Amino acid sequence: MRNAVKPNQFVTGMFFLTITFLYLPLLYLILQAFLENPNSLSSGFTLKWMWKLWESGSLWEPLTNSILIGVCSATLAVAIGTAGAVGLTPIASLLPISIQTLIMLPILLPEVITGLSLLLFFLIWKIPLGMPTVVLAHASFSASFVYFIMVEQLRKLDPHLSEAAQDLGAKPSETFLKVTLPNILPGVMGGWLLAFTLSFDDFLISFFTSGAGLTTLPLKIYSLMRIGLSPELNGLSFLMIFLSTALVLILLSKEQSRKWVLKGS
Repeated sequence: MRNAVKPNQFVTGMFFLTITFLYLPLLYLILQAFLENPNSLSSGFTLKWMWKLWESGSLWEPLTNSILIGVCSATLAVAIGTAGAVGLTPIASLLPISIQTLIMLPILLPEVITGLSLLLFFLIWKIPLGMPTVVLAHASFSASFVYFIMVEQLRKLDPHLSEAAQDLGAKPSETFLKVTLPNILPGVMGGWLLAFTLSFDDFLISFFTSGAGLTTLPLKIYSLMRIGLSPELNGLSFLMIFLSTALVLILLSKEQSRKWVLKGS
């Protein structure tokens, strides 16, 4: 019997040190949302900042805009990325390297270049800046992330499933909807969540393509930060962290339940 491999203490220590460095500011931010005086850890516990956040009308409209843009752009990005992956994966070995490079380009380009190019594109075609342009801009770069996620999901999929469905008389659309899509659904959900996150916290591309009549939450936070920190932002940050964590846990629990069902069957 082989001896168990002992973990490297240095690597383990560096890992926990990095995790602490990353999450300690988040924990302090959450703590500030419930302190009477956010600058003093000895002050008492309070919910007044959460209540002021609820009463503050200046943050709810940008938050609603960001959620709506995130949902629309993530859905569009998933549709484009999934369609591209399904169409190109079977012939990936035949594609020139330039095609793969073009798909990866939105990921590699700096956001300021992407935002400026999209702004010029909308101006050339005389498209009014607003929510539709922001949705298109966010979907244009997040679709690349979704594409590569779906490519990996499709590579894990047994190709014999689609062949069996076609042998049984299923049309290509029926094969995709009844065989391919259910098996890659965790990847679709993960890609949608990633695209939504990329859209929700984007600043630069939103800055270039939103125009004067639309404000997203990152743009609003930036404008507030220029005049000083506001305790309401701590409460908003807590809500965003809580909802993001809850959403991830729900997705993980559904994926784990799916694995148990497949293992039991």
